[in-house]
Amino acid sequence: MIPNRTQRFGELLKEEITSIISRKVRDPRIGFITINEVEVKSDFKSAIVYYTVIGDEEQRKKTSDALGKMAGFIHRELKSSHLAIRTLPSLSFKYDTSLDYGEKIDATLKRINKL
Repeated sequence: MIPNRTQRFGELLKEEITSIISRKVRDPRIGFITINEVEVKSDFKSAIVYYTVIGDEEQRKKTSDALGKMAGFIHRELKSSHLAIRTLPSLSFKYDTSLDYGEKIDATLKRINKL
């Protein structure tokens, strides 16, 4: 299946945001973060950045707060990068719960197999 335009743009943003966070962000509140997906809305005006963090609930909260405060910085860095686009979508960051859900299912299946 050929990815559509919003999916391709989301992948491009994912790579760029990952690069910005790893190279230019020096906030100690951000732990070991992984950008899993960037979902760009069909009108290209907004995008949701899904991420995961290694650590406990407190580390997730710290990272969430830091990302919320530096969304503008990341947006400005994207504008000044080599991306050849006229307008960038506004960014919002959301913790990706799919890995947590997968771990719950895995634990449940292990308990069932022990019976």
